[in-house]
Amino acid sequence: MRTTPTAALEAMLELTPLHLHIQQEATLAAIRLKTLNLWSKNSVPHTGIIDRIHSKIPILQAKYDRIPKQFVFDKKYKIQLNENSQPIGLSPKELRIFTDGSKTNEGVGCGAFSEDLNIHICTPLGTYNTVFQAECMGIIQAAIAIDARKVNDFPIRILTDSRAVLQALRCNVVNSGLIYECHQRLNEVCKNNNVILQWIKGHSGSRGNDAADELARRGSALATIGPEPIIPIPFGNVCSLVRIVVFLIRRSQLTFTVLSVFDEIKIVL
Repeated sequence: MRTTPTAALEAMLELTPLHLHIQQEATLAAIRLKTLNLWSKNSVPHTGIIDRIHSKIPILQAKYDRIPKQFVFDKKYKIQLNENSQPIGLSPKELRIFTDGSKTNEGVGCGAFSEDLNIHICTPLGTYNTVFQAECMGIIQAAIAIDARKVNDFPIRILTDSRAVLQALRCNVVNSGLIYECHQRLNEVCKNNNVILQWIKGHSGSRGNDAADELARRGSALATIGPEPIIPIPFGNVCSLVRIVVFLIRRSQLTFTVLSVFDEIKIVL
């Protein structure tokens, strides 16, 4: 194998050529540093790597949902991940808000519903975001609606079928800008109210959850107003886009590489 051309081995094993792999990892590192405000652009040639990837993928010039680590220990709200940990509607004064997120072929949307507060929100989020972000935005929209209605001195229960978002809010270390905003919005509501976030099983026959789901799907079908993305792009999607570009470059070079290898083999023979 020592005498086998590297290009031939890469073609047979479907490996990314070394020079492309290095460019990919350097690009991802530059994007990560820029996101964390640690990237300084100067006259050094290699700092132009950000401009080159922006020319290939213009959407990467948008804001990413990645922030420097924030340590959160001031949660004023409670989180219940067990649906049966406390019966819904235990308190006669309790206000309930159901939230949901949806992603379809048409786009992404979130919804919030409450009979108690007359909340019927469906918000389109465009096409660049994830269901996780949509679920998080549903809770943010609910918190904004509660604050706008000047609700004071009430026990409030926000119900969502996204266990992932609740677990992210439960964590004390946050590097998602959207999760951090959600935490801040909830703390604002908690200044005058007692708030509990509770997981509820999706599509379980709950009228409130079904209504929130319908609002979220309706939001995903609506056209967005203004330029996209509406909310920051998930950092995982940014990395995926870079890898896709490298894959397409590798595939376009593969035919030429194979032909060159055949020429080398003919010379050896």
